[in-house]
Amino acid sequence: MKHLKVTGIALLSMLTSFAAYAESSYDIAELYSVIKPASGTKAVGKYDKVIDAEYILTPTKLDSGKYVVEVKKIGDNLYLIIDSDICVETRYCHKWASYSEEVVLIIESSYGYTKGKIIFD
Repeated sequence: MKHLKVTGIALLSMLTSFAAYAESSYDIAELYSVIKPASGTKAVGKYDKVIDAEYILTPTKLDSGKYVVEVKKIGDNLYLIIDSDICVETRYCHKWASYSEEVVLIIESSYGYTKGKIIFD
């Protein structure tokens, strides 16, 4: 009986840690190459709206694998990888990495609805 109680507690703690992992893991919608244009550069958005362009994003591909990098939030669901020209677009990620935060990128594919995962500590 004592072993059952210990096993139950161990399973409960494992499930709790899995739930914490799931909360910090978000889908990667797209990967972009980033260009920082000269000051004063403009862009035209939807509905003919002219905006100041701070970053120009072009779709790119990364090799499949697991990467530990630091990111900084530059827009809604957009995270710039520090010391690179790569930006990650997420889905429904509300993490506020205003300076830099270490994350794990798991790139599974360059095609499809989901390219991989970004995992925050």
